[in-house]
Amino acid sequence: MNETSNYFGAAIFWLYNVFALVFSGITLRTLYRLQQTRKTKKRNTGAIWLFCGLGLVSFATLSTNMLKVLIQSFNEWSSGRDPIQLANLPLAIWQWSITSSLFRDFGEAIVGDSARFFWVQSALLATLSVFNYMGTEGRQRGIPQLWSFFCLSQILPISFAQNLFYVALLLSPQTEGQLHFNKSRAVLASAVYCLCLACAQIYAGTDKLVWIILAARAVLMAPLFLKAGRFATTTTSEQVPVDRATGDELQRIVLKTSIIMTGMKVYQAMEEGFSPQSIPSALFSHPAVASLGCDFIISAISFAAWNYLVPRDASASTAVPATATTSVKIKKYGKKVSAAGRSR
Repeated sequence: MNETSNYFGAAIFWLYNVFALVFSGITLRTLYRLQQTRKTKKRNTGAIWLFCGLGLVSFATLSTNMLKVLIQSFNEWSSGRDPIQLANLPLAIWQWSITSSLFRDFGEAIVGDSARFFWVQSALLATLSVFNYMGTEGRQRGIPQLWSFFCLSQILPISFAQNLFYVALLLSPQTEGQLHFNKSRAVLASAVYCLCLACAQIYAGTDKLVWIILAARAVLMAPLFLKAGRFATTTTSEQVPVDRATGDELQRIVLKTSIIMTGMKVYQAMEEGFSPQSIPSALFSHPAVASLGCDFIISAISFAAWNYLVPRDASASTAVPATATTSVKIKKYGKKVSAAGRSR
């Protein structure tokens, strides 16, 4: 049997596992240091344990589904091979890693049909929302080593890092003033990401699929680098340049886009002959789909718990009281305005 060895792909596979452990360790160390240096309110203790528990559920669910993906891939690769080749299991695993097309098979599985992609797209849209939230709220609150949450989210499905990030917020102090971000660049990054999702099914089965996935992953890092400025007061909307928006405003844009794209995907699935009952069953049609679909469900539960149990403190988004003579600066944008919104 003539097979092409892909050492680059094998290196990515093994480094993927190594970096998952490395970034998990860095993120957990960040939480430990926050816990050591911050005084946590007693009312937050229960919420911290809840999100830690949801994080463990996420990690366990992900590990189970991804192990199924690996086992299924290895079984398909070893089918019909000489048992002598498989006798040395470590060597067989190495040969499988350098000759199988694991990542491409994974990508092909999740875009197999619209019923499957409904779950995958939902998970990926949730990923966009969480990345935006981590980038805006994390910078607003000054979360240390925020990049590690982003890197961990690039390697593992989003709900694990999402719950760890919630814990980090609970361990971090509130900050005065609102951080505003470059709206046009944030919207452009989200639009490119959604375009990649829309093209994923179109280019299924081609070499372009891998590049589309990589492009979408790269765009997700944008919230970490968006130009931002902080307001010391929020008395009038006139103080905010038209091209600036808070994290909440950016999230509402993502929410509206997600609703539209989800509705379109449901319609497309119906057009392909799937019934409303068959869409839920597609969740477990392949372990790759289950890994992302279950992640979406856990992410949604975590989001609901966060908004129900940890209502936003009014002081978190409200700056110092303004007076008739109060003036504020928009950092990085170089403008100075009065409390009434007059530019100087």
